Amino acid sequence: MARKLITPHQAAERLGVEYSTIRRWIRSGKLPAFRLAGHAVRIDVADVDALLTPIGVVK
Repeated sequence: MARKLITPHQAAERLGVEYSTIRRWIRSGKLPAFRLAGHAVRIDVADVDALLTPIGVVK
């Protein structure tokens, strides 16, 4: 299965956070990223969506 990769700017928009937050999460290891040829950084959509997964139901 092919990965769907997006840019850090697209990840920030998808998560509703600032680009700098995405960069910080990548540096800390919270969000895995890939460096392509040159300086291009890409993030797997599945890793971004994993950050949106609910952790439980609050009652």
